[in-house]
Amino acid sequence: MAIPEEYKPLVLAYCQEPEPDEADLLELNQAWDSAEAYLEGAGVTRPAPENAKRLSLWLGVMLPMVLDEYDQRGAQFDAGKLQDNAVFRRKLNQLKQTEPPLSEEETP
Repeated sequence: MAIPEEYKPLVLAYCQEPEPDEADLLELNQAWDSAEAYLEGAGVTRPAPENAKRLSLWLGVMLPMVLDEYDQRGAQFDAGKLQDNAVFRRKLNQLKQTEPPLSEEETP
């Protein structure tokens, strides 16, 4: 999926990318999809447009998550050492916490 057209101007303005090139747009779309999936995994779904208050709260969480992932999309180095990517770590933890239990047949 991609950033919905009705939210694209908000995302581009929030991420300070008024005219992204194709590569930046691809990364922004991936950041959007990832943030939305993260929230859905936490039990937070996109509200209907009619619910303006909840939608504004949801966007208030989504936009910073998209920017955070977009800003931290590369490896981070400090003094020549690879540092942990906080966005990746949070998503990995969310994935672990929402993993369904294995059945007896699937147990290694």
